[in-house]
This record gives sequence, C-alpha cells and structure tokens, in this order.
Amino acid sequence: MTELFNASELSPTEKRGPGVVGIIEFAVGDQKEFTGEYIPTDMRFFMVADMNGQPYQRVISYDDIKGVEVEDSAVTVNFEMGPIRIRDIGNGTAQVFADYVNEQLNKRK
Repeated sequence: MTELFNASELSPTEKRGPGVVGIIEFAVGDQKEFTGEYIPTDMRFFMVADMNGQPYQRVISYDDIKGVEVEDSAVTVNFEMGPIRIRDIGNGTAQVFADYVNEQLNKRK
C-alpha cells in the first residue's frame, strides 16, 4: 500500500513515532472497513484512511485517547468517542506502536 500520510503535515519540531498500516474497522455508510494507518507523533495522533481512493485524515489530540490495546496482529485505540480497531498489521509492529502511544499518554497524566 502506498503511504497515505502526508509528512508535510508535521511541524518542524514534531517527531514521528512508529506507525501501523492495516485495515481500519470503522463504519461510514455501508462500508465498514478501510485501508489505513495510524501515525503517532510526539505531539498528536493521525488516523488516515483510504476512502474510495481519497485519503481522509483525522488529527486527534492525545487528550482524546484513553489507551491502546494489542491483540495478535491488531490494535484497538480507545478514543473518547469509542474504540477503533486496525487489524492485519503484520511485521510485529503492533506492540511497538502501542508502547509508543501509551508512553505519550503517560507523559500527559
């Protein structure tokens, strides 16, 4: 998959963390799955999905995330609005991603 995330969105001092790419389970109309990625940085969190050939990007504050859980090759991010799961990640990156996001959340407590 071609990366959907546009790195020019980052501020000059912002550092990108380890992201994950997979299938985001999120219902929009009749469609319930989207190819996408979660990209954490040291300042904020990006969720990017391919919605019928068009990248849709949502920027989320760490204040709106309760935590991250890993299950096999899937990650569930528990947002204030509810959990959103990304699966079929592969490459053993799920735990590295979860550890990074949880570290960012702990810094803000």
